[in-house]
Amino acid sequence: MKRTITLFTVALCLAFVSQAQKVTEKDIIGTWKLVIDIEEEMEEEAEEADTMLEEVFIKAISGFVGGIMDDIEIYFEFQADNDLKITVNAFDEVETERGSWYINRRGYLVIEDLDDDDDFNISTDDDEWKLIDGILISDEHEKNRSVYMTRVN
Repeated sequence: MKRTITLFTVALCLAFVSQAQKVTEKDIIGTWKLVIDIEEEMEEEAEEADTMLEEVFIKAISGFVGGIMDDIEIYFEFQADNDLKITVNAFDEVETERGSWYINRRGYLVIEDLDDDDDFNISTDDDEWKLIDGILISDEHEKNRSVYMTRVN
């Protein structure tokens, strides 16, 4: 499970290019599913590899990691009181944690770090999530849409 969380944390550092609209509370309230296309990200990493061995290694594990990600579902439930419930369904285990969220001065969603005492920790501090074409996209790299959230309800 810790490997899964580590992969998730790395994936949250990935982001996208697009024009964003300012986020409002009514845009956010509800449940969102995190979508991670880890294979696409790994393909990009392979293209940027410094050595042929590194490229081959990345390509070799991309299918394996992609298969793992198929067994993981992550939901963010944004509540009106700025509370956040994060539920991870992984390998027939369900883990739920609490966090908080707010909309910053720039009009982007910010998810605050969870309790450091927990084994489950999603590092999203300093990431701004932008609303683009009805999906929430992290701004970390703004290269592609391989990590984003879609509204469930």
